[in-house]
Amino acid sequence: MSSGLEVFFITYLIVVLAIAAGLGFIPATIAKKKGYSFGLWWFYGWMLFIVAIIHVCLIPDKNAPQTPPAGAVHRPPPRGTADEIMKYKELLDTGVITPEEFEAKKKQLLGQ
Repeated sequence: MSSGLEVFFITYLIVVLAIAAGLGFIPATIAKKKGYSFGLWWFYGWMLFIVAIIHVCLIPDKNAPQTPPAGAVHRPPPRGTADEIMKYKELLDTGVITPEEFEAKKKQLLGQ
């Protein structure tokens, strides 16, 4: 038969593991709201609650809209030469520019 001390130790161990498993839900829930894996963060929180709770508070939110750095100027992506020629061809077709202006611009874009 097991002694009373062994029963107490086993009961104590089960209670501590259950509490640790419950505490693991805190960083896991925060991580899930930030777009990370619930299961991995729950296990992390179960094993190392204090470290996990600090870590989860410091990780970036994947769901947050991405904003450019302060002072950054938005520039449209550079257009290729073919895109520029197509733009001027459309202007030629609609009659905004003359064929001579189109040819001059095309030669300029092609470096001729």
